[in-house]
Amino acid sequence: MAGLSAMAAALTLGALRAGAVDTPKGPPTTGGSIVVALGADPASLNPVLTTGIGEVLIGCSIYEGLTQVSADFKVEPLLAESWTISDDGKTYDFKLRQASWQDGKPFTSDDVKFSLFQVNAKYSPIFKASANQIAGIDTPSPDHAVIHLKEPFGPFLMSLSCVGGGAILPRHVFEGSDFLRNPASTTKPVGTGPFRLAEWARGASLKLVRNPAYRDKGKPHLDEVYLQILPQASSRIQALQSGDVDLILGYNMLPSDNAAVRAASNLRLEKSGYAPGHTFIAFNTARKPFNDPRVRHALFMATDRQYLVDSPWFGDGKPSLGPFSDAIGWAFNPAIDYRTMYPFDAAKANALLDEAGLPRDASSMRFKVGLVYPTDAPDRAQVALALKSMWRAVGVDLVPTGLERAALTKRVYEDHDFDLNLESYNTFGDPALGITRIYSSEALHRVFGNASGYSNPEVDKLFDEAQRATSQEVRGELYKKAEAILAADLPSMSLREKQYIDAASRHLHGVWDSMGPGDLANAWLDK
Repeated sequence: MAGLSAMAAALTLGALRAGAVDTPKGPPTTGGSIVVALGADPASLNPVLTTGIGEVLIGCSIYEGLTQVSADFKVEPLLAESWTISDDGKTYDFKLRQASWQDGKPFTSDDVKFSLFQVNAKYSPIFKASANQIAGIDTPSPDHAVIHLKEPFGPFLMSLSCVGGGAILPRHVFEGSDFLRNPASTTKPVGTGPFRLAEWARGASLKLVRNPAYRDKGKPHLDEVYLQILPQASSRIQALQSGDVDLILGYNMLPSDNAAVRAASNLRLEKSGYAPGHTFIAFNTARKPFNDPRVRHALFMATDRQYLVDSPWFGDGKPSLGPFSDAIGWAFNPAIDYRTMYPFDAAKANALLDEAGLPRDASSMRFKVGLVYPTDAPDRAQVALALKSMWRAVGVDLVPTGLERAALTKRVYEDHDFDLNLESYNTFGDPALGITRIYSSEALHRVFGNASGYSNPEVDKLFDEAQRATSQEVRGELYKKAEAILAADLPSMSLREKQYIDAASRHLHGVWDSMGPGDLANAWLDK
């Protein structure tokens, strides 16, 4: 039955991404080290708590899920050795591998039950959809876990991967603690994975080393992985060109640097292992004037999204057509087209702002608005400056502020102290995993969840019904109804759809074998 589930996942997602072009000759070699450039220190080392790309790259090299998802979107065993699924799709019977936590304690089914119920269900920004379907977990023996669902849930096996929010944590380390501040989340992770954290010089670098007790004696291929913190995009690309860095994740790349990588004989571009994502602006709907949909509509019509794609994004991606990504065709509502609903039209935007009771003052400005963005994403500053120029034409004074990821996470998702947040989310191939978190009431106050504060019971009901439905056709119709409401309410405005492109040394292979920011367990260097 496991093979059938993997095939179903592949059919659902296979159209989202072409196969990687990393085709080295010969088997992987063992040994050596690589350097990965990041834009900022990770905010957490616990991949349950965040979907940040740098955090997941590191966290999912230390912690693991029951499953993993390959680059062609097939679900494969990881901490689970195998599984069977009942005919009604409600019971998943897992045989667990013999594994050890990095403190020497054995991994057991108790860790699975504790993690999924007590941590993932409560804190993961993307596991909540799966958690809602879990009726109970039986642990008949240390190497045996049985998960019972209330209703069948199509992407359930995908959600049990580390990248999908399903990382398993050690019960004996986390139970009874503050999960957010436990050292195993912050500075001293204790996983079952192929790497362990050896050093962390804040603001400079992290060092991962091979886990000598890892159960797969052939993994990892590398001895060490260094994560070098280089806040400036120019420093990252120069380090890659000089050979001091082996990999820059697409999230940390300026699209304008792609040409330089293509021109270098020792470098190459690779499609990221992530499913397509989208960039959007979340309005803080609890603050005036963004609690008025007319203001949100006006700012959307004051935004030339095609210019943003063509200029600061250098043609990387395309303007979004609606609140859901059209890359997931079965769930996308073709009746919604932001190009006609909210065309770039300063005159209409001005009229709406007048109607909303926001007149111009003596300096011809209506109001000032702050926009925060993460500094580790180098394109955001340029996009923010373009928006500032566009919105000035309708009397809105935009004040952009770049924040380090940790500071932005606290300000936006914990303190909710912002006007607008410029962010990118991955779709994870299914609306229940990667898209509904932007709008769902259940995702409020979760890191990389619902930043806008939007809450609509009708939308929540449609999301709930869609994630429980067994038919993809039925799920798609429910999502399309929700999209129509979201397009009208516009708690966030979708700017761009895109597929991240990584830049790497030609000597580096295996990083793109799994869905996610990078598969360090399978990474290797040719000699």
